[in-house]
Amino acid sequence: MTFEIDDIIKEQFDYYKNMCALLSEFKDSEFDPPAEIEKIEQWEKDNNVKLPHQYKSWLLLTAESNILDMYIDFSWPTIGTLNEKNDIIIIASIIGDGETAYISRTDSKVYSIFEGEIKEYDDFDDFLTIKSLYFESLAEEYLGDDWDDIYD
Repeated sequence: MTFEIDDIIKEQFDYYKNMCALLSEFKDSEFDPPAEIEKIEQWEKDNNVKLPHQYKSWLLLTAESNILDMYIDFSWPTIGTLNEKNDIIIIASIIGDGETAYISRTDSKVYSIFEGEIKEYDDFDDFLTIKSLYFESLAEEYLGDDWDDIYD
């Protein structure tokens, strides 16, 4: 059976890449090549976990990425501990100030934690959407109010 990349995540990925290109004069970004589905499936098997479809789609677009001078640093997923041993899958650090994005192994939902405060997202798409708001504020700061004309 072939894995189908989620269309919404593909759109998000394209938006992220386009915004990073737009802001490349001011901020560095790097997108690694896509992960192979076999590597992802082996990771799931080795860690006895099933990654959410949207996040797996992201990995199939870029295995790792550093976005806008590490505003978001998507790393290869790693098992971590929040409340009990090996209960989360760490997927990214945000702003380099200690905020961490993760997927709960118990409910497969996406969360972030910063200074003990946990934020729940509807799904990985919601996480990407909320974090992308920063892109628009940067674009306005560096390129002015009509940045979206340049983007189009």
